[in-house]
Amino acid sequence: MPRPVPIENRRDRIVALVKSCGFMAVEELARRFDVSVQTIRTDLRDLQEQGRIFRRHGKAGPAPVPDNTSYENREVWNRSGKLALATKLTNLIPEGCTLAIGTGTTAELAAQSLSQHRNLTVLTNNIHVVMTLQNAPGVTLRLSGGTVRTRDLDVIGADSADFFGCYHADFGIVSVGGMTPEGDLMDFNMDEVRARRALTQCCDHAVLLVDERKIGRNALCRDGHASDFQTVILNSSPSDALQQRLVQTRTRVIVAP
Repeated sequence: MPRPVPIENRRDRIVALVKSCGFMAVEELARRFDVSVQTIRTDLRDLQEQGRIFRRHGKAGPAPVPDNTSYENREVWNRSGKLALATKLTNLIPEGCTLAIGTGTTAELAAQSLSQHRNLTVLTNNIHVVMTLQNAPGVTLRLSGGTVRTRDLDVIGADSADFFGCYHADFGIVSVGGMTPEGDLMDFNMDEVRARRALTQCCDHAVLLVDERKIGRNALCRDGHASDFQTVILNSSPSDALQQRLVQTRTRVIVAP
């Protein structure tokens, strides 16, 4: 008969497991550690009080972090998955249209995928997007004013919200810091949320790009849902719950494996 795992070791392993796998059901954790559901619930309650995990709807996930990792680290983080999303996006966007493009490394790669499109007008609060598209044929670039977040070379918050509020775009392209398996959108601060919200409100067709490493990734702020978008591009098929919600809102799902 296997010896029971000491409580502190078990709790350390729970934290490591949800960091690696994302949100997990209480019942699944109980099976993995061969203890009762009540024991796991006690573990999760104490771990959440310590700020080590996050509990939601009978599941445990990684604790929210106050800020994202550096831009340089994110540039190489699941780059192949982000490139697959960008490739699918290319066929969705026609030449000669007006685009609003948000912040982050996924948005930068999306812009790179459109660099051969002709006569685009691009509205952005992302300096990386401007540098990526500066030589695109016939491009017109409009960059948000305001205070630059030097770590990421972007402008977020009220300045970017006011900027996007002055324009109308055919398409809007954004990513997020994380997304729950059920489709709730997560970001690392409310300034990022405000910028994303303003961008999607200024366009006719909002496109959400979510690479597979973002699924189950927790962040401090939750705002919006994948079903708020006209098109969602993912690296894998959505969960059953998310698929049902997207069908109800007639959101188009594109899978880029």
